[in-house]
Amino acid sequence: MELSGQNDSGLNRLFRISVLYEFFQQRLLGGNSARRWLAQNVWRLQGGETVVDIGCGPGTILKSFPADISYCGLDVSENYIRAARRKFCDRGTFFLGSLQDLLNQNAWPLNSADLVLCNGLLHHLGDAEALEVLELSKRLMKANGRLICLEAVFLDRQTRLSKLFVSADRGRHVRSEHEWKQLISQVFSSYATRIITGLIRIPYTHIIIECRKEPVVA
Repeated sequence: MELSGQNDSGLNRLFRISVLYEFFQQRLLGGNSARRWLAQNVWRLQGGETVVDIGCGPGTILKSFPADISYCGLDVSENYIRAARRKFCDRGTFFLGSLQDLLNQNAWPLNSADLVLCNGLLHHLGDAEALEVLELSKRLMKANGRLICLEAVFLDRQTRLSKLFVSADRGRHVRSEHEWKQLISQVFSSYATRIITGLIRIPYTHIIIECRKEPVVA
């Protein structure tokens, strides 16, 4: 199975190998420290929650989560899922396939997730595919559940070096801040975004998108 908007030509093909992907993302780019920051400041899990991780890769994110969460990770890469099951079989369930496959097979209950994660997936998808993921994510969320996406983003005012690195991403559908908001608003009426720089060791810009299934009542 392939992501339609992912560039796997040339050296990018090597990132299909979970060991090389983890070395590049976690060691060279500083993914481990980025994940710790996100766990403390964005995901904010206390323990006991139910988490669905769309595009979970080799499951490394579990190192940053409380031990007592109920976790389902899914990915279309057989290599990643095999690595995740080998390393974290005692921490959660890992499903090979898309979110649509997960729901079609009734492999995870609807309206059950406190947190749905979608880290670095949507910029590999065209608008129609991304909207489908958002709609299906909404079906998984509890009434007060959250969907949090971490994505690459183009800014109106952005350094040339940052724009160069973002442009070189494997995903072919990196959007501007305005375009991300337009996309999200077609599915969620309650959402917030913020721009993050310095999350990893290269000049890069990320957008954090936090969606609620229902508006939070003050």
